[in-house]
Formats: sequence, structure tokens, C-alpha cells
Amino acid sequence: MSNEVKSIFGSSPPPVAGDVLFGGNKEYWSANACISHWGEDGHSYKSGFRKAALHLATHVCATSSDQDLLIYPIVYLYRHHIEMVLKDIFRDGSFLLGRNITNDDEKKLITHNLQIVWDLVLPLLNPVSILIEGRELPPEDLEGISSYIQQIHRHDPDGQRFRYARIRQKKPNAPKGTYVNRRSLEPELTLINVGDFAIHLEKLADYLDGLQGWIAECAQWQREEEANAR
Repeated sequence: MSNEVKSIFGSSPPPVAGDVLFGGNKEYWSANACISHWGEDGHSYKSGFRKAALHLATHVCATSSDQDLLIYPIVYLYRHHIEMVLKDIFRDGSFLLGRNITNDDEKKLITHNLQIVWDLVLPLLNPVSILIEGRELPPEDLEGISSYIQQIHRHDPDGQRFRYARIRQKKPNAPKGTYVNRRSLEPELTLINVGDFAIHLEKLADYLDGLQGWIAECAQWQREEEANAR
């Protein structure tokens, strides 16, 4: 079937069984994305979510359009970026301090609760900074990050509120297995300025990305030193 044929449900042609979804295209090679299978492949994931959020926010601000639709992926993408970076900071920071990651830590790390993850990370930051630089991080910086995390957590405690319109929650004081289906976001949240949100989240991402890169580099150096000493 030709790509010129329209679907009965839209202007695009319908899906065809022979279409290849995952693979390269020799004619449109400049759009071929290389899937990383070497080195620190987590960097591509983290950077990709952040870059996608910024592109969407830039589109909204440049065109003054689509903000009511794109706010959901924008918040979700930025939030997921922050979550991934914090988890990497915790793992590398723990390594530098010789701190074993416990089973309880691992249980917390598989959640999408930013506040829980931040509460794991925060106590490590000054000890790591003292170990590397001989001084603590500026307290106002940590206060600012804590404020941002608290605000995000207040409206999206589980990473699902901007991903799904409705969530299923256990009904208070109800028998086991009794759930209620309700709107994901609380009714008091009525407006989000996309420009302001993106500016603030870029500030947070810049700081945490820099912190994560700094800690990761030191952790890698220590791993190499330990390997050479064997």
C-alpha cells in the first residue's frame, strides 16, 4: 500500500505489516539514531529526556501554542531526568565514601518518589564535597534544590501524575483490594507557566548534572586506582 493512501481514521496511511519500526534508513540517513551499547550509556537516556523537555518548552514559548497539551510531557520528561541523575549521584557518592548500598536503599532507588531519593542523596553531598574539595557545598544551594524537589513531589509524588490522567489508589480505611479511580492531579493545580517551569528546571538540571558529572569522574578515577593497585 502506498504512503499516499489515507487511513479511514486520519490523513496518514494506515499501518502496514511490512513497515519496519526499528532500523536505519539509507535515504534519510541523517535521521538515523545510534543506539549506544558502550561506555556510560545512561548519559544518553538522561540527556535525551532533558533535551526533549527543553525542545517542547521552546516550541510552546516560541509559538504561544500547544501549552495545554505539551505541559504533561514537559513536566514528565524533566522530572524523569532529575530522578535518573539523583540516583546516579547516590550510587557514585556511596562508592566514593565507601558506603555499602543496602537492600533498603535499593528498594528506595526503584521507586519514582523524588523526595525519598533526594533524602538518600542529601546526607552524602557534603561528605563527598569535603572528600573531593575539602569544603561543603553552599547551604543555600542545597536549600534551593530541596525546595524544588518538594514542589515537584507535592504535585507528582510517584512519577505518574503527568504520565496518566487518572490513577488507581487504595481507598482509605477500605478492605484490602478496594481501590478508587481518580484524577491524577489535585484540583488546586490550575496553571503552570511553561516558560517559568522550564527556566527553573534547567537551573536544577544544570546544577545536578554538573554535580553528577563531578562525582562520577572522581568515582571513575578511584575505580581505576583500585584496579591498578590489585
